Amino acid sequence: MTEALENWAIVEIMGHRQRAGFVQTVQMAGGELLRIDIPSGDGDITEYYGAGSIFSIRPCSEEIARDWCKSRGVSRPIRPVEYQAIEHTDDDELGDES
Repeated sequence: MTEALENWAIVEIMGHRQRAGFVQTVQMAGGELLRIDIPSGDGDITEYYGAGSIFSIRPCSEEIARDWCKSRGVSRPIRPVEYQAIEHTDDDELGDES
């Protein structure tokens, strides 16, 4: 039997990466994943991890998780692998028909 998780925690992934935030288990098409909503200055960042990649979960208070994030931050901005920044010009406005 699997216990549903919904709590603030510090999570260690594969023994190499740590994340702190509000964690909960979610069902996806491929099975159960751990969702981590990481507090950030620009709004929460959400990451998902499979159970096999989780090394440890240390439940903590919201205050501890937020302080942890402020002191360490997220190591890099999360973007899809295929993401590429596109420079826009004033002529690129949508709905402008010439």
